[in-house]
Amino acid sequence: MYNEYVLERYKESTSNHTPHAQIKLETPKPEVELKDDVLDKLDPMEVLPITHPAIQYLIKRKIPKDKWKLLYYTDTFKAYTNSVKFHFPNIKDDHPRIVIPYFNEHGKVFAFQARALGNEQPKYYSIKIDEKEEKIYALDRVDYSKRVYVTEGPIDSLFIPNCIAVSGASFDTPTIKSLASNATLIMDNEPRSKEICKFINKLIEAGYAVCLWPETTPEKDINEMVMAGKSIESIMDTINTNTFQGMEAKLKFIQWRKC
Repeated sequence: MYNEYVLERYKESTSNHTPHAQIKLETPKPEVELKDDVLDKLDPMEVLPITHPAIQYLIKRKIPKDKWKLLYYTDTFKAYTNSVKFHFPNIKDDHPRIVIPYFNEHGKVFAFQARALGNEQPKYYSIKIDEKEEKIYALDRVDYSKRVYVTEGPIDSLFIPNCIAVSGASFDTPTIKSLASNATLIMDNEPRSKEICKFINKLIEAGYAVCLWPETTPEKDINEMVMAGKSIESIMDTINTNTFQGMEAKLKFIQWRKC
């Protein structure tokens, strides 16, 4: 089916990132094999016993079981990180973490995020292996022939169909720009956060379609909504009926913000 793809690279850009190909024809994307020696020293979540603290965390957060295969575990996060890319001069306070690999479109790991299981700070670490890659999660799974949803973090993206994730500072990248006409950007539900409001306003001014959560949704993010008992269907309905763009988005944003 690859012959049916028509790929276009971005024209010359001043970005340091390697832009991803734009897909012109609506052709379903074949599944990418996710296999990389960067993962060899990690334990796949699927092999851990149900009583393991990392598995209990996934159960508590109601992470879909069919997504566990995308997550890994290490007892010694800092030592593991240094074996991939030197980052920690001191590893005396090493500790376990859940590791979330970022795969590129060819199934190779270019970054990973690590979530603490205890009270270790910071709660999340982000390690980038290949600086040329845009830090976008789930590019290996996105289907460009369908509507693409973009969340702030990888955990939230595990609940939503055809969803990729970025960090806040990475929303306005070449790849996200290429999806602008076919993407919904979903920020956390924090209308009192000056930082979030400033960023949403920037996205609206840039012409993106943005989800503005209604006041009837008290939860901060998608994972919290799932933990509160909301179904994926109801969450998707809320997203789709509260996505705005252009002048309508500007007017709705004025009503939405609380800062």
